[in-house]
Amino acid sequence: MGVDGTWHLSLDSAMGKQEFDFDLKAAGSELTGTGTAEGREIAPEIIGGAMDGATASWKVKVLKPMKITLTFTVEVEGDEMNGKTKAGIFGSFPVKGRRTS
Repeated sequence: MGVDGTWHLSLDSAMGKQEFDFDLKAAGSELTGTGTAEGREIAPEIIGGAMDGATASWKVKVLKPMKITLTFTVEVEGDEMNGKTKAGIFGSFPVKGRRTS
């Protein structure tokens, strides 16, 4: 099944819990998709998406409330993903996700 599908991710950051939804699709080692964020404005297209075995990685640009690029790196296991999100100078935070469709 891989990473293809719609995912709901929760990130525990220094600013509290952050919620994201991503539609992801893998083609070989390339990962493409779009995302939305609860209470935040983000650029909809993911950037630099890649697959390496069960490891998925991508970036998303948050536009509001502050401009920052988040880098997601997760391990996909069935309908769950776990990993970390790097938030620039704010460091890295754990992220968990589940496939919603």
